[in-house]
Amino acid sequence: MGGGERTDSYQSQAAGADLDLLPHMNHLCGVKETSRQQQTAVNDDEVTAACLDLLRKRFESELARIGLTSENSVAAYETCYSELPESGMRPVDDITLRRFLLADRNHSTDAFDVDASYTRLIDAFKFRKEYKCDEVVSKLSSNITPERVRVCQRLRVACWAGVDRESRPVVFERLGQFFSSGNAMRVEIDDWIVHYLYFLETHFKMMRESSKKVDGKVVSRIVYFADLQGVVSSILSRKISKVVPLLKTLVSTVERHYPELVDHIVLFNVPRIASAAFNVVKAFLHPTTSQKIELFAGVPLERMKELVPSSVIPIEYGGMNSKMDYPQTETAT
Repeated sequence: MGGGERTDSYQSQAAGADLDLLPHMNHLCGVKETSRQQQTAVNDDEVTAACLDLLRKRFESELARIGLTSENSVAAYETCYSELPESGMRPVDDITLRRFLLADRNHSTDAFDVDASYTRLIDAFKFRKEYKCDEVVSKLSSNITPERVRVCQRLRVACWAGVDRESRPVVFERLGQFFSSGNAMRVEIDDWIVHYLYFLETHFKMMRESSKKVDGKVVSRIVYFADLQGVVSSILSRKISKVVPLLKTLVSTVERHYPELVDHIVLFNVPRIASAAFNVVKAFLHPTTSQKIELFAGVPLERMKELVPSSVIPIEYGGMNSKMDYPQTETAT
């Protein structure tokens, strides 16, 4: 995949893509035939490898308890929803297990919490079953995007711009415009949750497609840029007070079940007055996520160029991506 090839908004690309079922789990299965040793060849140290092994054995033990073993079920990218047990459990590969393991690593001590990772994984299966995430992806594969999702896509603009030098998909979002628009209150919270599921599920399709283009290389994270231009007016008008509860709900309800998806989070055009607001948001983010965030007062073009090719950066920020569909946020008239 070239740096500037994926330039449409995520809603347009997802709607036209041939998405398989359940990409949240095992999103790289079938991209290239690999052994477990090859799948885990990401330079895990002894402690990480040992904890991954503990998590794997505990999970496989639970699978065996409900009748799923390597003899009658294998990890797969495409899974038939009707064949899943009530718990939503299914075999997963080491790439998936590692994401859940890393999500609960204590960055102060570097200690893993296998119990917490296991609980997070089991909860994620239940979440997918409850929110019928496979139906989201099935509709996308059939080129069906519900109107309520399309509405949210216009109210909160986030677009795929290309890939970085490690083949990780790159997203740009007009987050400041969303804060100042008052759009958070224009639709129901359930609609925002469904919209966010569409967005997150598309992450895995993008990573899978990117991996295919680099001969099966593991691509398991994205790079995220958010433009905070406009956030000052949201603070002065107090509209931001309506957005923070929504973001908190999305994090607590949805995002915790999609761990370790983002490699870099770059927030730019962040004014000094927004620092206090950011601290409020940071307070309910997982420490693993908050430690990946970089803040810049203006447009950090040089930092952007360090992370992604110029062909991926939108022209309005000093890059060369002239093909990117990056519309302004729709506001109430």
